[in-house]
Amino acid sequence: MKWRFLIVCFLAYSPLFAQEEVAYDLEAVEVMLDAEVNGYRTFKYAIRNNGPETAPAGTYRVFLKVNGKMISFDTKTSAIASGKSLVYSSGEKFPANQPGKKLKYRLIINTKDRKKSNNKLKGEIIL
Repeated sequence: MKWRFLIVCFLAYSPLFAQEEVAYDLEAVEVMLDAEVNGYRTFKYAIRNNGPETAPAGTYRVFLKVNGKMISFDTKTSAIASGKSLVYSSGEKFPANQPGKKLKYRLIINTKDRKKSNNKLKGEIIL
């Protein structure tokens, strides 16, 4: 019985089962429309690392939805050093000749960082 207790204690406190807390904090910072090119505009969106350490490449994914439709899905992500930002571009183009049209966006960072509350950003842009 004593051995079982020791084994359970060992497994419970074993480094194999311990989860390491990450020291990076990614924030969904800004969503903007790029300049018009050939009658179309694309979205650009920025994320920033507010944590004290670099966010390693591939440890996060970035999604951008516009009017409920997924228009960008970045899975091959780059490392972001502490205090630095990255700007991504969507591949989908929107006709620029629609003055007053509202585009509702939602930027989502999927990661296991320190602070989940700043991993989403939503808003509206008018063409």
